[in-house]
Amino acid sequence: MQTLDTLALVGEVLSWVGLGLGLPMLLIAFLIRTIEGPWLPAEIAIIERDGVLLARWFAGGDFHERPLSGGESAEVGWADGVVSANNPSHARVGEPPHTRRVIRTLGIVFAGVGFVGLVVSLLPLLVS
Repeated sequence: MQTLDTLALVGEVLSWVGLGLGLPMLLIAFLIRTIEGPWLPAEIAIIERDGVLLARWFAGGDFHERPLSGGESAEVGWADGVVSANNPSHARVGEPPHTRRVIRTLGIVFAGVGFVGLVVSLLPLLVS
């Protein structure tokens, strides 16, 4: 019975750590998704004006324009990008940010480990 108690203790620690980290991460990922909204594919025109590269796109019934940031690299012409469904004036050249996906994935992994730890910690109650 001592092995079962040790296993239950390890399961309880895993459940506290896993659920304690996983559930807040899932909540944060949900809040980011709610605020940003889904990212929709868009074609973005890249132009040069006065030596500055500008991105132009049409979304939400209006034309939008902004200078490219330092992390975005594109050539003059057409580029694939994404536009926020909640805020069409917010666009990115290339793929959407990976922050939400990383936080969601870590939240799922931690919550999964926490749930398994919770089940393992209940074994002594189920066996006896």
